[in-house]
Amino acid sequence: MILTFMFVYTISFFINGIFGNYLIQDSKTPYIIGASFLVISIIFYYMDILNSEKVLHVKKNLLFWISTGVLIYYCGNIPYKIVKNYAGDLRDIHIEFLVLCILTIVMNLCFIIGFVWSDNKQQY
Repeated sequence: MILTFMFVYTISFFINGIFGNYLIQDSKTPYIIGASFLVISIIFYYMDILNSEKVLHVKKNLLFWISTGVLIYYCGNIPYKIVKNYAGDLRDIHIEFLVLCILTIVMNLCFIIGFVWSDNKQQY
């Protein structure tokens, strides 16, 4: 499934490159597609954890904390990019900066928690 996601993302990137100009505008559509696939892949990872013995030691699993931080970041960033892309450009740069700052801080806090609590000897 993840290989299919990678293939579809690559195709969307090249199709967007044909019809758009990466030098003038951002590539928002491939970004939204890739971020959505990443969120779905993280959900698959969580389902794998819930169906195994790893759920007992999830607090010490570094990969869990990294995926949690990335999930929070993209779950907040994808709707913002969609609104910005399809509902018109938001000209208030302060809102964009504030949203991205808060999401980045929360993501990095999850990373820090993961590095502090993780067990170095744990097998992934």
